[in-house]
Amino acid sequence: MSDWRAVMSHAEPHPTPSESVLDACTLQALAEELDDSAPAISFLSTYLSMLPGRILRISTGLCLRDADASMDAVLSLKISSAMVGALETENQCRALEIMIRGDHFDSAVLALPALQNSTDRCFAEGPQLLVKAQGSLRQGQGQ
Repeated sequence: MSDWRAVMSHAEPHPTPSESVLDACTLQALAEELDDSAPAISFLSTYLSMLPGRILRISTGLCLRDADASMDAVLSLKISSAMVGALETENQCRALEIMIRGDHFDSAVLALPALQNSTDRCFAEGPQLLVKAQGSLRQGQGQ
């Protein structure tokens, strides 16, 4: 089994409707590291607003078979997803990264819809995620 197939087989399952697309503990850890919830919430807001553009950059890079552009876009999304706790998106980016490194652009293009679906859910839940994050992070600071 190739490296990217192994990563995809261990990728996080799609969240059920009652599950959040973000791991709240990760965002809480970021707020604690920064000693303030405001920058963590601002980072989440920026992350969500940039999702459509990041997917477009990844898609364009993959379709053009541009390894540098694809890798730059995938790594950017992977790292920021890890920072906000978007674990499914992070795992899918990790798999795409392996495919790009292995020059498996056709496989990466086929894997793109799953990444798009994950980021679409994050984007759609964005307003709710921000409200929930503001509440939970402020509660955590009051303790």
